[in-house]
Amino acid sequence: MRERPGYFRLLLILVISFSAPAWADSGRELFEKECSGCHTIGGGDSGGPDLKGITAKRPAEWLERIIVEPDKLTADKDPIHLALVKQYGGEMPNLGISRKDAKKIIAYLQDVSPVPSSSGAAPAAEPAPKYVETVITPELVAQGRALFTGGIPLANGGAPCAGCHGFGYAGVPGGNLAVDLSARTEAAGEQGFRGMLKSLNFPIMRRMYADKPLTEEEITALVAFSKDAVARKTVPAGPYYPVTGVVIFAALIAGLTLYKRRIR
Repeated sequence: MRERPGYFRLLLILVISFSAPAWADSGRELFEKECSGCHTIGGGDSGGPDLKGITAKRPAEWLERIIVEPDKLTADKDPIHLALVKQYGGEMPNLGISRKDAKKIIAYLQDVSPVPSSSGAAPAAEPAPKYVETVITPELVAQGRALFTGGIPLANGGAPCAGCHGFGYAGVPGGNLAVDLSARTEAAGEQGFRGMLKSLNFPIMRRMYADKPLTEEEITALVAFSKDAVARKTVPAGPYYPVTGVVIFAALIAGLTLYKRRIR
């Protein structure tokens, strides 16, 4: 009977040993966590290009570089990367992904969208449709601002952007649960931001807006609001709290001074 604890320890070690590889993120998990906010696989362009068949169009070494060090591709003036930046309105951010994880992502893309083997040559990519920029009007900007802050409810019942995001360029403080969208929309450009709003493919947003997508009209208004804010880069007015604090502090000092005088 005394040998049983040793048996169970050995069994536990074997289970842990065989299951250890599963602890590391798979290519699919890495893609969903790091890439799916801007990219789809067969779902069309979003904040970035649709990655269906990408392993047939680009060498693995290039794919690894754009995942690991897109900023260096910009510095090196890589023509493919610069063309993508121009097409989608902003460069891909450096997310700090390791080369090991980048290889996992590429392997996953290869698995879900393999290279065609019939002719050995990748099919020519279809030309991207010409993008028509949103014409900004005061009415559209006002509508977008109201949608962002919750002044106008979203048609499908989704939460307003300002519940989690601020937009400093427009003087909108918003919540602090997520990043301020000022610099993010400026970097992504109109087409990139529109793609993000269409897909809402970030982990938390996927759950929040799963059955509450934005309408095309709402997306256009939010894009107009963001473009106008980025163009103006309005410096938001300082918060009232510091001023109020100074006033209260001054009042306390004055009250203390009067109190001391009365005691004397």
